[in-house]
Amino acid sequence: MKRSLVSENLGSEINPKNYSCLNCRQRKVKCDRCSPCSNCVKAEKKCSFIPPVRGKRQRTKPPREGLHAKLKRYEELLKSYGANLEQSGDCDSESETASQPDVELDEDAVPSSGRPNIEEAKPKLVIDKGSSIYFDSAPWSNLGNGLHHPEVGEPNDESNVHDSALFFEPEQIDKPENLAGLHFSLQILSKLKEIYLDRVDPMIKILHMPTFWILATNGLRVPQNLPTDSEAMIFAFYLATISTLKEDECQHLFGVCKSVINSHYRLAARQALVNAGFLSTSSPMTLRAYALFMTCVRKSYKCDTLFVLSGVAIRLARKMGLHRDGLTLGLSPFETEMRRRLWWHLAYVDFRLAGVLGTKPSLDLSCGDSQMPLNVEDEDLHPDMINLPPERRGITTTTPCLAKYEVMESLREFSTSCPDDLRREALPNPDVSVVKKDSIISHLEDRLEMKYLRYCDPSDSLHTFVSIMIRSSICQMKLFAHNPRQFVNSPVKVSQHERNIFFTNAMKLLEYVIFMQGGSHGLGKYTWHFGTSVLWTVILYVLIEVRRQKTGSDVDKAWRLIGTVFSYYPQVFEKSTGPVYTALGKWTLEVWDDHVAALMADGLSEPLTPDYIHAIGHCRRPTIASSSKAKSQVVESEPTTRDTFDNDKIQSPSYKDNLAGGGAVNFCDFPNLLSLEMDPGEWIQWEQLVAEQGSLTQGDSMNTLG
Repeated sequence: MKRSLVSENLGSEINPKNYSCLNCRQRKVKCDRCSPCSNCVKAEKKCSFIPPVRGKRQRTKPPREGLHAKLKRYEELLKSYGANLEQSGDCDSESETASQPDVELDEDAVPSSGRPNIEEAKPKLVIDKGSSIYFDSAPWSNLGNGLHHPEVGEPNDESNVHDSALFFEPEQIDKPENLAGLHFSLQILSKLKEIYLDRVDPMIKILHMPTFWILATNGLRVPQNLPTDSEAMIFAFYLATISTLKEDECQHLFGVCKSVINSHYRLAARQALVNAGFLSTSSPMTLRAYALFMTCVRKSYKCDTLFVLSGVAIRLARKMGLHRDGLTLGLSPFETEMRRRLWWHLAYVDFRLAGVLGTKPSLDLSCGDSQMPLNVEDEDLHPDMINLPPERRGITTTTPCLAKYEVMESLREFSTSCPDDLRREALPNPDVSVVKKDSIISHLEDRLEMKYLRYCDPSDSLHTFVSIMIRSSICQMKLFAHNPRQFVNSPVKVSQHERNIFFTNAMKLLEYVIFMQGGSHGLGKYTWHFGTSVLWTVILYVLIEVRRQKTGSDVDKAWRLIGTVFSYYPQVFEKSTGPVYTALGKWTLEVWDDHVAALMADGLSEPLTPDYIHAIGHCRRPTIASSSKAKSQVVESEPTTRDTFDNDKIQSPSYKDNLAGGGAVNFCDFPNLLSLEMDPGEWIQWEQLVAEQGSLTQGDSMNTLG
């Protein structure tokens, strides 16, 4: 009532304003926006309604420069200094897989901290100019292409080359000054290609020969301009092929002995790897060269050293993202298949070496999703292909590698503690019943039979090799699954059925070894890839069972097989030899003495002593060997030895340079076979001796589980 009277007396407007009066704005109090307002009436001040004027907001930062504008400005600056910015003609084939279109980023979308959002980081593969870098975690996976941790050196950093050179042990011969002058003529190169395809390619399927041949022939026109990764690959190809040659073949091709040409090109391949900075490389081509190099030096390097070299290869492969399947990463079908081949080869090598040393393979092997390579020929693959080709039925040059990979993968089914445990020790796992073990092995055997074995053509040497390799792998799995060693020092008695299974499979393996080493059916060209890591343990198993049975037809067969196998390894008959050969020689004499004693106890005549028993006795029991000479044993159907075991013929001077111990081993240092059946610690000592043997191989195909 009072308010309305005052308003009427002052002639005020009853309609409120859209803004506060000037006095209320200055005092920063709430205005009722009447004219006059109640605040001015109380204060007895003039109430003035003046519309506020909002000034233009000034920009505190200059406008953000777009990526295209920035790139153009940089190009203009480079041109002003005389730089040539013409686009490369092969940019389409070397484009970055992970490149994203240029976009203007909203400032409000950038986190206030100025750092990438770690929660949104995703794995990313960057391929550029033949290099491959895989970012698996934040923050580096969110950065632009080509960015990396500040402590990581550049690909051509000089320090990387020095690090690679220090990684290798020094050679006794001088390193080559100019690798360009060591390339072969095109005529010899063509012959090396045929040899590689025939002997190496089926064993190590990591090259696509059609594209490699184009690279090699084009590069050799001007070898001085070869990229370092291509040069490393070509010299690794040389070394791998030379390693498979026989002495007469080297003389015919190069006019020098094999030891000279092999040493020369081993050093050249090593130098090419150093020049390519292999220890920090991001090039799959360099990694392929390194993988081939490891295969070629497996007989001159210790197994421990090879295991370290393999670890380096696995880490380089992970850095390149080879453990991830290419189709998942959006790569082309051709690139996907080539990356699968390389990853699975490296994984198998690491698995094999870990098995010899009695340790677990790298955990990196179980962290990827790379699919197994396809059963196809190189002619089915092409860099421009749009889709992966259908797999072939039957045996291809990829089949030997695929069979090894399938056997390796099957070991996961024997492990109960960790599903990714790829170890041979998973086979005798007591937590898995014998029935289940036999079921797993039978299913694997049936699968390999359906996929490969039923297509075998006995007239084809590769088919015969695949058949022997698969059947020997199954024998090994059965042998280790029923291995009586698991009952050592255990109250559980080994049944005769279990002993028969492992004894039968052990003798089958010796027969496969003899068949391979004999070189018939064209198998001689694959013996360069044949190793001994499981062979010696198999012979030990046979000796243990022969010692228990003492007599019988199986025992007589075992003695013939042991003698034939020993004929291919004359180190057994040397006085100064490796500890494995010395131990096997001692145990062979022990078991033979028990065999003779058992025959005489049964009222039978003393058997004729085989030549190889005389030869072992001559270097292990010189006093006995010199005082008595026995007649040679006549073999019923096949020769016991390859040659007569005269001391003049039983020698291997080249092996003495590679002895791990550096001298003779005391005959009395080894336990007898009975202690191996009673004490698990003796088996550990035996495995250490085998692991330290200087001639163990990482790539033997026969001993898939070795």
